[in-house]
Amino acid sequence: MSRKDTIIKNTIAYTIGNLGTKVLAYVMVLVYTHFISTSDLGYYDLILTTISLLQPLVMLMLDDGVYRWMIDPVQKDKKEIISTCLKLVNDSTIVAIAVFLIINSYFHFKFAGIIVLYFYTAMIYQLILNSVRGLGNSRLYAFSGILNSFVLLISEVIGLVFLHLGVEVLLISAVISNSVAIIFLYSRQKELHDCLRRPFNKELARNILHYSVPIIPNNISWWVVNSSDRYIILFFLGASFNGIYSISNKFPTVITTVTGIFYFSLQETMIKEYGSPDRDEFYSNIFKKYYLLLYGLVLCGIPFTRFVIQVFVSSDYQSAWEYTGILYLSTVYSALSGLLGIGYQISRETGRSIRSTIFASILNFVINIAMVKNFRLYAACVSTLLAYVFLLIIRIWHSKKYFTLRINWIEFIGIGVLCIVMMVITALVSNNIVLLVITGIMGLVFLLFNRSIIEPILRKVMRQ
Repeated sequence: MSRKDTIIKNTIAYTIGNLGTKVLAYVMVLVYTHFISTSDLGYYDLILTTISLLQPLVMLMLDDGVYRWMIDPVQKDKKEIISTCLKLVNDSTIVAIAVFLIINSYFHFKFAGIIVLYFYTAMIYQLILNSVRGLGNSRLYAFSGILNSFVLLISEVIGLVFLHLGVEVLLISAVISNSVAIIFLYSRQKELHDCLRRPFNKELARNILHYSVPIIPNNISWWVVNSSDRYIILFFLGASFNGIYSISNKFPTVITTVTGIFYFSLQETMIKEYGSPDRDEFYSNIFKKYYLLLYGLVLCGIPFTRFVIQVFVSSDYQSAWEYTGILYLSTVYSALSGLLGIGYQISRETGRSIRSTIFASILNFVINIAMVKNFRLYAACVSTLLAYVFLLIIRIWHSKKYFTLRINWIEFIGIGVLCIVMMVITALVSNNIVLLVITGIMGLVFLLFNRSIIEPILRKVMRQ
């Protein structure tokens, strides 16, 4: 199979597995605003933010490690890799839960028991999911995402609409959906059946940890850029502002999902094609197609999001649209920075990526603190955008060690400016019909930008 066909095949599988999840999450955001107060949603968002910080620490980034080792042709015993990583993650998660329970005995957090269950199932599910991905079972990976989304949606609808349970049902639903997905993956992937009977390989664990542990500071720095805003908002502005900011962030996560799909599709191919004679041309072409895809989605998303919020979202959250444009643009530079981070994985120099993300996280934190009192939620948005722009510039410079990118800077910067113009237009236009017309025009621009991506995927789908 050619590298182009491999990318298309993986893209289709990851689209099915991931896009369904985020589209349903996108729909459920509209439901949340009518059943959950801004302060309760702010607390829930803080739980998710804290868990996202703890995940790389507790998992020791073994979800990345298990995938990287399993796609390595030198590694023959896949079951031993899964078993070793799964036992490490299980033990570290249990230790983390014990520490949390001790802390909870003093502070008495709301929903502590449900948080523990959610935390454990999320860790195990992530490790098993990446194991299935490493085994090359993209169809099972995709269906698992669909199943998880479906169970999550049904549980949330029942809990919110019929049982009126409030914000706690969001955590309960996540526990149920993760558990169902874990059982399904275990039952369908034969390599998982007896992996726990395999002995723990200390040397293998040491080698994988040598690769994965240096990624932890890098991921924490990513967390600071992505999520530390919530704590600053909570401290200076309060939980209600955190709830509004949470809704603002939900819409750009659709783009984050798309970038995740393409990242997963490209990661394996870029690693394997590193030794190709046309590597630089191949990588440059990928980079261009990637930013055209991202910019196209942003141009469509900015006016459409204001329309959706004005029509479907509770009045308590109406101001959320004001911040989505900047957050949309942030996702572009975040995704491009992540793509260039594959260079660190190619060389297994994961420690080298730390400096760039640490600098970006410091920049984000300092700007946010300096601006938050005067500019409120705009401070969080602008600090995140500037941090990602800085990170992208640094990683373009770093990437020269691994490959040479040829970038049309006039085109790249020009479309970025067009996105800013679209933010201004959207701020001036409040009529829903006009917003839909603008979205339709931008949809045509998106198709024009991404014709070379869309046509091969459609042909592939039609042949299946």
